[in-house]
Amino acid sequence: MSAFLIDEMFPPATVRFLRENFERDAVHVFERGLRSEADFVVAATARAEGRAVVTENVADFVGERDLVLVFVLKSQLPQGSGLAKALADLLDKWVRENPTPYQGPHWPRA
Repeated sequence: MSAFLIDEMFPPATVRFLRENFERDAVHVFERGLRSEADFVVAATARAEGRAVVTENVADFVGERDLVLVFVLKSQLPQGSGLAKALADLLDKWVRENPTPYQGPHWPRA
């Protein structure tokens, strides 16, 4: 699975890096009209579109079982303008290491 739905705590520029640098299928919640939507709506959208949710909201998604969840803590990435590229790099590495991920939580390592 290399299709992602990037949650709102991450910059929309992450999607651009994933698309342009790695040719990954990625959308941001803002592009889907999901700004400030409940997490179950975000999960349902990802499920319907066959996407992995990329978020740092562990507690909000921990109950989801039939979905690929990629948990990334912003505190482990560079802050400021480097965040979007670093996240895209991390996600591309994760996809290469996990071409067919199991449904449930994943914690990619930099």
